[in-house]
Amino acid sequence: MKSARARFTYIATLSFVALMSLATPAGAATPVLANNEFKWFYWIGFVLAASMVLWLLATLVGYYVRVIRPKHRGRPSS
Repeated sequence: MKSARARFTYIATLSFVALMSLATPAGAATPVLANNEFKWFYWIGFVLAASMVLWLLATLVGYYVRVIRPKHRGRPSS
């Protein structure tokens, strides 16, 4: 059975690789990412990407705090 640290590392690495593999083709498809007609809404992509990364991080930390840490300390998980 794997330790909690190994599982956490595995999940974090898998999430990062999936995020990078899904985000990479968007930039490679066209040489121009935003032309003059559509520059007004280009900023939202950075906000959405950052919020998704923060949401994934919060989910992983919450899972660790509420499930894994109490389990290894002998208390029931919430």
